[in-house]
Amino acid sequence: MRVLAVASAEMCATLTRQLTGLDVEVIGTTHASEVAHRIQAGETFEVTILPAALPHTEWWALWGELCLLNPRPSILVYARSTTFQLWAGVLESGAYDLIAEPFSEEKIQDAVSRALRNFKSDEDASQETDG
Repeated sequence: MRVLAVASAEMCATLTRQLTGLDVEVIGTTHASEVAHRIQAGETFEVTILPAALPHTEWWALWGELCLLNPRPSILVYARSTTFQLWAGVLESGAYDLIAEPFSEEKIQDAVSRALRNFKSDEDASQETDG
């Protein structure tokens, strides 16, 4: 299973360490623009971890790239502080969940595990309707 994290180099290293117990490959990228290149190169991801704090145009360009994937990864959005409005907006836009920084190992593993299960159930449902 592959997890794409758009985060600082330090946070990507932390996520890689924290998710070691889940048997996932963490692909870290520090710029949202790199995601489009990875997708165009045919890379796939089951879960993406994205920052809520991106410039508006960058956020929607990234979102557009991810939504074109089939199957689409489960999307986790992270923020320093969360509000009901942010949480509702994240879910309304189609993301799986909003998680607050800083993450404990247990908290991030739980969030990613749930997102992986969501991806698998969505993928299974998609295969049933396609087949």
